[in-house]
Amino acid sequence: MHRLRSLVPSANYLFCFEAAARRRSFTAAAQELNVSQPAVSKTIRLLEHATGLKLFRRDHTRLELTAEGQRLYKETQEAFDHLHMVISSLQKKHSNDVVRVSFSAAFVQLWLLPRLKDFKAKHPDVSLRIEESSRDHQDLLEEDIDLSARLGNGKWPGIHAWRFVTEEVLPVCSPDYLKEHGPIREPADLLQHTLLIFEERHRLRLGWREWLERHSVPAARLKQDFVFTDALGSIEAAVLGQGIALGWKHLVHDHVRAGRLVFPLAESYRSGQAIHIIMPVQRAPKRGTELFRNWLIEQNVDADMLRVGKE
Repeated sequence: MHRLRSLVPSANYLFCFEAAARRRSFTAAAQELNVSQPAVSKTIRLLEHATGLKLFRRDHTRLELTAEGQRLYKETQEAFDHLHMVISSLQKKHSNDVVRVSFSAAFVQLWLLPRLKDFKAKHPDVSLRIEESSRDHQDLLEEDIDLSARLGNGKWPGIHAWRFVTEEVLPVCSPDYLKEHGPIREPADLLQHTLLIFEERHRLRLGWREWLERHSVPAARLKQDFVFTDALGSIEAAVLGQGIALGWKHLVHDHVRAGRLVFPLAESYRSGQAIHIIMPVQRAPKRGTELFRNWLIEQNVDADMLRVGKE
């Protein structure tokens, strides 16, 4: 218990005193505090009794502060002003550092979550509100999103964009799957394997048919043993040895490094496009948003992917 409570049993005594001293009226203070005038008068008497101080001189026409009352009023007002400043500053800082971000479920689960500890260690005062989105073209302003990611050339109206990672897509499977089903020597061999397919409803991404055709393998019809609605599901199924998935190299990076996935072929597809970190032009960025954007870009994902490719 703070020692002030031995002198002033309730902080409400001080709020009531400050209002009465500032307004020079118990009635006006009662209206401001939304209590009755007798309640204000009683509270002041309790404060005077607790402190042993005479704070007001009363007559029939006016209310005046005593010398002790003047001193206490000055100090109370300064203390209240200081507390107001501190709390307002903390609220503003907290508000500025809550950053709303939106990414695909695959990016959140496979890339972001394993690295969040590093960001938090560097910026413990920044809070992230992470949303998983199944759409490419969100209206960042309308949906109150501070930062997101988008695949393309980086040129979108009303959007600031920073290149994050080059798009590169290649087959991945578990080492156990490859051991059980034998080596895959060329893209055409993939047609003899279980291909883990995903079809997202609101996002256009390269699929197995397109990947095979870009490697001169006709694929008019594909056996669809497993079809997922997000790339995350197909990649995790590959980790479990259930087939071969298409893996965006930056998303499967950690699984490959840990040995949970392998590249059964050297062939990959590079679209020439890149995933960009994006922010709305019409909203001034928060401090926390800029810190998170800079941290993302500092990860140097393309260089890290090259290292994995050589391992």
